[in-house]
Amino acid sequence: MPSVAATALAAALLAAALGGAPAAAHPGPAEAAVRTTLVVHADPTPEEQQHLREVAGAIWTPQLAAGWNMNSEVEALLGTATGEILRCSEAFALVPRPPAFFPGPGYLRQYWKQVRDYFRVVKENRSYRACVVATAANYRSAVEMASMGI
Repeated sequence: MPSVAATALAAALLAAALGGAPAAAHPGPAEAAVRTTLVVHADPTPEEQQHLREVAGAIWTPQLAAGWNMNSEVEALLGTATGEILRCSEAFALVPRPPAFFPGPGYLRQYWKQVRDYFRVVKENRSYRACVVATAANYRSAVEMASMGI
């Protein structure tokens, strides 16, 4: 049974996701091209890199994340890993997430604190922790290689 904090945080993440979903759901060709240029090719700012490092630290450890270069490739992998953790924990959550929701770089840049706090809460719950630990194991090598530019 999820804790009250985990349930409240899941509801907040769901509300944030639903609030941002319509704009990203049907981008036009020009909008998609701009989004690709700005999101995929632009490395995060130093402040955004610190936020990403905190999210990564909540998945792995702060010490491990401190040594990674938080470039756009790492950011994309963190977005994918975040999506997998949210989908995995969906089975345990009282509040379901939209099935087509994919938390990409823009989502992480805007909601980094909520995501970090959510991962910290779910790590304390054995059921949710399985989602975080499995995803951390599956993505660590890819994140480390992306951090090194490989």
